[in-house]
Amino acid sequence: MSAPIIRLLTGAFLIIVILFGQALYGAATSGTRLDPALRGATGPSSVVVVLDFTPERFHNERLAAYGVFAGRDGAVGRIRLRNVSPDDLAALSRLAWVSRVEAVRPPVPRAP
Repeated sequence: MSAPIIRLLTGAFLIIVILFGQALYGAATSGTRLDPALRGATGPSSVVVVLDFTPERFHNERLAAYGVFAGRDGAVGRIRLRNVSPDDLAALSRLAWVSRVEAVRPPVPRAP
């Protein structure tokens, strides 16, 4: 192949990586992000979305599109969502910037 064709193909490849790389990475690694307890969900679930960074307003707004924002779960990077549909669980796990999607565990009763 000649040099101009190689440069053209390289440029096209870089554009594809820039446009679709994050979505492809998210789809390829989504199975490791979703809590096994949520994999067979048939109805709405309450979840904790774990982020490895301090979320900004953009992240909170994007996450609220998948369920009802229910506050933080102890740390700033742990966001509670309620009424997340099974389809939205899968979509959440495909977001490359989401570290984990965990099921909400019932609170442990305190001893008197």
